[in-house]
Amino acid sequence: MQNQRISRSLLTRVLSVYFLLTFMITCVHIAGEYFNTKRYLVAELENQQHTFAGSLTRALWEFNSPQINAIAEGLINIPSIGGVIIRDDEGSILVQSGTTFEPAQLPSEQNEAVNLTEQNGVFGHYSPLIFEFSGQSTRVGDVAIFSNRNVAIDRLKVSLAFLIGNAIIKSTLLILIFSLAFSRLLSRPFQQLSKQIETFHIDDLDNSRIHLKDQHNNEFTQVEDAYNRLIDNLQSHQADLHLTEQKLRHANQQLDAQNNLLEQEVARKTSRLSHLMMDLENRRHELEQRQYKLEQEIRQRKLTESTLKRTNQRLKESLETLQRAQSQLVESEKMASLGGLVAGIAHDINTPIGIGVTASSFLADRLEQLAIALEDKSLTQSQLGHFIADGRESVQLLDSNLNRAKDLIESFKQVAVDQTSDAMRDIGICEYVDGVVQSLRPKLKHTRHEVKVECETDVRIRCLAGSLAQILTNMILNSLLHAFDGIDEGVIRIRLRVHNDTLNCTFQDNGNGMTQDNLDHLFDPFFTTRPNDGGSGLGTHIIRNLVCQTLQGDITAHSAPGKGLRYDFHFPVEVLDH
Repeated sequence: MQNQRISRSLLTRVLSVYFLLTFMITCVHIAGEYFNTKRYLVAELENQQHTFAGSLTRALWEFNSPQINAIAEGLINIPSIGGVIIRDDEGSILVQSGTTFEPAQLPSEQNEAVNLTEQNGVFGHYSPLIFEFSGQSTRVGDVAIFSNRNVAIDRLKVSLAFLIGNAIIKSTLLILIFSLAFSRLLSRPFQQLSKQIETFHIDDLDNSRIHLKDQHNNEFTQVEDAYNRLIDNLQSHQADLHLTEQKLRHANQQLDAQNNLLEQEVARKTSRLSHLMMDLENRRHELEQRQYKLEQEIRQRKLTESTLKRTNQRLKESLETLQRAQSQLVESEKMASLGGLVAGIAHDINTPIGIGVTASSFLADRLEQLAIALEDKSLTQSQLGHFIADGRESVQLLDSNLNRAKDLIESFKQVAVDQTSDAMRDIGICEYVDGVVQSLRPKLKHTRHEVKVECETDVRIRCLAGSLAQILTNMILNSLLHAFDGIDEGVIRIRLRVHNDTLNCTFQDNGNGMTQDNLDHLFDPFFTTRPNDGGSGLGTHIIRNLVCQTLQGDITAHSAPGKGLRYDFHFPVEVLDH
């Protein structure tokens, strides 16, 4: 019965799609017929207006109310007209009959005829009434005639019946055609296939083959061929099985012969067993001797155990010594970091000072030339003007480069003092972090990497500024050393926010990232991913100690290969102003 369910399901899906498309197309067709009928109704309203406009205009001119009412009643009796409103030249309603708009919704002082947009199923045509007298045009009022949706639907009834009947007839014929096609092409072949497969018998493979009727090069013939090939394979395997049975009988005969030989061999080995018993007795004696030696070894191991306990005590003392050495190494790492800053800042200061020395030497030479010309009384106004121009340029060069050197020294001095001091300081958080980044410019200027600081309003706080500087310095240097290997233009973002007496910091780079296994050991001491490049493995360990112990805060790290590395840390601060 499974084939019937498959065909019924497939037929249902195909017909469902067809019914949906037929329904949509019929709806669109009905909508088009409705709007077309509505357009014809509006045209009829315009024609009716042109028909009675002259009579109604004269009646308004002559104030002939009976005639006006008669015209209105005649209009209402027209099947395409569902309502009428007639007003005089002052906008007063003379006649309002049938289904209409509210009078306030009609145009006022309109001198041209217009079609009225459908509202609540009512639509119509508005026209001003102009009376021509002695070559002059006088507006005597206006008229609006209306039709409605019910009138349009009445006209559509025949078309709707035809459309719906047509859809029903086509759907019925399609169901019959598809049902016959599915029965002939799917259900019947399935039934043949099932019945012939049920006749399968392992002992009569030749008569178990499938022979389908009226099927030519389709999926059922492929199943038929595959099933018949399976029968062929079964016959081949039966032949192989028969041959194997013959080989097995021959092997059993050989096995019987081997059993006879084995019984003879057992008899011979039984005689040897007595000799083995004697050997076992001798070995038991040897075992007793070995047991005595083992007892001696146990006593020796107890002595060794006491020696190991003393050794463990010495190892514990060595571990304490190692921990003190680790603390000293951490302090050395801090100083090494500061030393790297000193070398970089010294190189940066040499550039503006060298430019200043050059400018000073040039200015001295020019001054000497001026003095010689003054003594020789050969000084000209042109020479003096050139000297003044060169002097101004040299002084400006000296001033800009000396100020640059001063800024570098002040930025480095504050960061260096903070990194070697544990004192509480009052700082503007944004300005201070900018200063830390500025002190690392010597490390950044030879690369195209960029450090971006995103900070709220520069809130002043009181905290251990040196610890914060050390944390950010180590993070930036770690990113430059590890994160941007193979990346030419890396970006480091530092986000800072003060909330509820807590400084929340996010440090993120777009570098290579790290695996989860390396991330699990990130804060372990002496762990580094680049041991051959001078990394000590203490940078992140120092960061965690500074955040969690010195600043009494917390830090977490997040990373994935190719996704960069992000630190989130926070610690309590004292907010001085907002």
